[in-house]
Amino acid sequence: MDDELESAGGRTASDQRALRVALAFCGLLAIMWLGFGPESPASRAAASAIGAMSIVTLAWHHRRRAGDASREAELLARRLVEENIELEHRLHQAEDDHRSLEHYFETLMEHIPANIYFKDADSHFLKVNQSMAESFGCGHPADMLGKTDHDFFESEHADQALRDEQEIISSGRGITGKVEHETFSKGREGWVLTTKMPFRDRSGRIIGTFGMSSDVTELMQTRNTLERERNVLRSLIDSFPDKIFVRDPGRHYLVVNKAMAEWVGADSPEEMLGKTPDDYFPEAIARAGAREDLDMLASGKPVLNREWTFDMGGQGVRYLVTTKVPLVEPDGRCWGIVGMDRDMTEYKLASEKLEQTERQLQELMDNSPAVISLKDRGGRYQMVNRGFEELFGLERGDVLGRRDDEFIADKDVAARFRAIDEEVMDKREPVQLDEQLYVDGEPRWYVSVKFPLFDSEGQIHAVASISTDITDRKVAEDAMQQLNDELVRANDDLQQAHEQLIQAEKMESIGRLASGVAHEVKNPLAMIGMGLELLARRIPEEDASGREALDRMKRGIERAKRIIKGLVDFSSARQLALEPSDVNQVVQDAIALVEYQLRKGKVTLADEFAEDLPRIELDATRIEQVLVNLMINAMQAMETGGQLTVRTYATFLTDAKRDEGVRTATHLRAGDRVIRIEIDDQGPGIDPENLKKLFDPFFTTKPTGVGTGLGLSVSRKIVELHHGTLELINRDEGGVRARITLKCPEAGR
Repeated sequence: MDDELESAGGRTASDQRALRVALAFCGLLAIMWLGFGPESPASRAAASAIGAMSIVTLAWHHRRRAGDASREAELLARRLVEENIELEHRLHQAEDDHRSLEHYFETLMEHIPANIYFKDADSHFLKVNQSMAESFGCGHPADMLGKTDHDFFESEHADQALRDEQEIISSGRGITGKVEHETFSKGREGWVLTTKMPFRDRSGRIIGTFGMSSDVTELMQTRNTLERERNVLRSLIDSFPDKIFVRDPGRHYLVVNKAMAEWVGADSPEEMLGKTPDDYFPEAIARAGAREDLDMLASGKPVLNREWTFDMGGQGVRYLVTTKVPLVEPDGRCWGIVGMDRDMTEYKLASEKLEQTERQLQELMDNSPAVISLKDRGGRYQMVNRGFEELFGLERGDVLGRRDDEFIADKDVAARFRAIDEEVMDKREPVQLDEQLYVDGEPRWYVSVKFPLFDSEGQIHAVASISTDITDRKVAEDAMQQLNDELVRANDDLQQAHEQLIQAEKMESIGRLASGVAHEVKNPLAMIGMGLELLARRIPEEDASGREALDRMKRGIERAKRIIKGLVDFSSARQLALEPSDVNQVVQDAIALVEYQLRKGKVTLADEFAEDLPRIELDATRIEQVLVNLMINAMQAMETGGQLTVRTYATFLTDAKRDEGVRTATHLRAGDRVIRIEIDDQGPGIDPENLKKLFDPFFTTKPTGVGTGLGLSVSRKIVELHHGTLELINRDEGGVRARITLKCPEAGR
């Protein structure tokens, strides 16, 4: 351009400046055309300006060369400068618009939550937005460029996507609203809503695909959940024996279950959809139902458990219960009615039969003389009869549903009733017992049987009780028992009197026999003794065997004399030499007589003498004889030694063995003040079989030659002559106690 200016020769400086401006403007327009591209509006404006500028510049150049310096050329140049300024302004405006469009596009790509992408003809990603990069696990969209779906998905999904995109490229038709299940390479699954379209260049040629997908995983999961719930609900209502339906406000069926369809005779639930109750029910029932639906829709109040009957002809009358509830939108508009019809025929008939059975059972219980009740596990009464009401003076309405402690004043009785109920439930079996209750302040006796009641699963659900009044029988039994006890006592007394009479007769007979034997034997023994004395003088001193035989005969004679003396003492009926005596002194004198023998038998003596005992009339010598005999017997019982305890004390008789043969004032009776002398040993005791025989004459448990069997008989007779008693008792701790009981003199005597 500078060469052209130089060749202009004599051109003025202003002409040269104008030419330079025109050439610079053409260069700027050329740059604008190249920058915006040939198809953009700014490029097209720049091209037109370049053409016009070129023509004007050439015309001006030729005219200048021809020497035309007219005024029109200057005006034209000035106009071109103004147009140049206008074009510059438009160029800047076009640049601003272009930058704004780019900003809008980038903002859309970066912030829209949906995934937006562009792919080439081989399905390689050309451009993706940030949302898609993040959903594919990439940090930046650039990380996905050049890759395909096979780099991110399992082959099944990636292959299908490739087939879809190839179909779009070949057909030019896009895919809209397609729901796809995506499985990523790492096992993550999801659902997307996809739209794919052909991607064209500026000339309209398809060079790839672009699309947008939205994550609808949560929506699909919700839809699947709702679908499952719908299927469950459908299965549930179809499995119900109740008739379930949903109707619109015009009473057209929207939903019915199988039971409803079968009940009205429809082939399937679908057959009833769109129809009304008028198509299946008698006019009267349908009309009453319509009025009820209108009232419910107007008031918004549901219909709950309305009972009605339906005559089904040959199938008889059915008893039904209907419940209907309005279905309301959030804005309060009612869009339908849901209802349920329940066939209660079997329940109604069973209830009537149960009521009849309960009425008959109640009548049976009320006419029973027993007291009958039924409680639940918690002790609350479920049923009582008239006898129960009369017993407690309460109406059954005041008892049912309450526990014993809520209406029985005596809390101990209520607690006892509850304890028995719990025992029955624990044992799971009946319990029978006698109970005493006070009715109007008077005791009444009842024999009660309480037993558990089990349900179909074998669990106890109640406790029943049947109580029968046995007061009259109890009184008769008590009277009979008392009479029987008196008869037993009378029989025992009679038996004892009989034994005493026999014993007395035996003693009398033995006494007479003993007296006769003693008299007849005493003299021959004396003669034998004299003969032994004569024979002893004639036996030589050196005849040891003869002397030994003679000694044995002498010992035999002495034993016979002792027996005779015992017989004489036993049969003797002479009077006692009674005089006031100190019992403790008499006992001490008797101990002194056996003290040596006790020490020899390794027996220790313990005395327990009461002080200030009253003096009583005794034959001291005979009582000493009795005490010596008892202490010798005790010592012989303790073969290896032991302790002998002798005690005296005063007391009052609480009871006394009755002797029917005694009518004297000196006989011991209950309440008498007495003095007792007791001798305790530590021997083996007496065989119970021998206790009744101890006082029989000639009965002894000692070895032959040791005792005569008359000591206890003589001792007992001596004590009885003192109007006392002699007893031998086995002690619980071992050994025998000999007890002498003597009556004290009455005060003032």
